[in-house]
Amino acid sequence: MSNFTTPVKEAFGRYLERFYVQLVSDTPSMDEYAKRGFSKSVVWAPGRMIDQVEEMLASWRKNDTSQANRATPYLPIMIAAMAKDYMPAPPDFSRQLADPVMVTLPNDPKGRVFSMRAVVSEIRAQIAICAPEEATARSIAMQLQLFSSAMGNRRFYANYLLAGFSEPWPVVFEMPEIMAINVANDQKNLTIFTVDFTMRATVPMLKAPKMTDSGSDNQGTNDSLDPDGYLTVQQADIRAYPDVIGSTPEAWMVP
Repeated sequence: MSNFTTPVKEAFGRYLERFYVQLVSDTPSMDEYAKRGFSKSVVWAPGRMIDQVEEMLASWRKNDTSQANRATPYLPIMIAAMAKDYMPAPPDFSRQLADPVMVTLPNDPKGRVFSMRAVVSEIRAQIAICAPEEATARSIAMQLQLFSSAMGNRRFYANYLLAGFSEPWPVVFEMPEIMAINVANDQKNLTIFTVDFTMRATVPMLKAPKMTDSGSDNQGTNDSLDPDGYLTVQQADIRAYPDVIGSTPEAWMVP
């Protein structure tokens, strides 16, 4: 299984794409931004929270996203980042599934049985909104707040690869209300807002028996994406003895 934050990061990227495609243009800069395309409008920061936005913006400007003869791509731009730390969600939100339970995957035609645990993790994310003027930066921030406040956008699903099957698990925002904080900078034609998100992601941990294990059902192949399941009871025979029906429980004991 990949790093537990990777599916969440990919899902959050898809979430931001859904936000981007419904942007309303209310300034000339917003009009260009909405038409530019998601891949040239939202980028990931290199694996850390945004503590030096101007340095990341300078790195972004070195890329020629317009494929034209210019060294500086257009603003606005959104830069997303995700924290590297790990924190469990508080117990008043959800319980961790610390004790293994036996499960079958809904899409598994073999009906194999696996052992599963699950952790609910808090993941911090941050977005820097960089625009050439305050009006555009404010518009993006307001629309992002409106989008995340919609009932259908307060959660999304991250896909985890379990025994070769892609299974969706929920990611919930701690608070739908967000605030955009201004970041001071020395450039006259640049406004930077940062927006913080706290996500609570349910992360599954699936365990399968080793192929050499005597408790394996031998339904898998020699492939980590197609593992064996655990042995299960296939048939149970119940025999009744007519001469002891109605007698004491001790009489039911088979000699």
